[in-house]
Amino acid sequence: MEIVKKHDSGGLVWKRIKLTSTRKANAKKRLHRVWQNEAVLRACAEPPPSKATDVAAGGGEKGVEQST
Repeated sequence: MEIVKKHDSGGLVWKRIKLTSTRKANAKKRLHRVWQNEAVLRACAEPPPSKATDVAAGGGEKGVEQST
């Protein structure tokens, strides 16, 4: 292990550790969780589309026929 930055004040010592396949996989999973959480927060922050806008734009689910 290689010491990258050392604080003389007795604080944290940052060390560079070898990135193994397990650590890489764990980091990847962690990133995916963060991205998913951010996507949910963005979706919740957007105002829901109004019904009038959906009807005017021919709204409805794709692949579902609308009866008139």
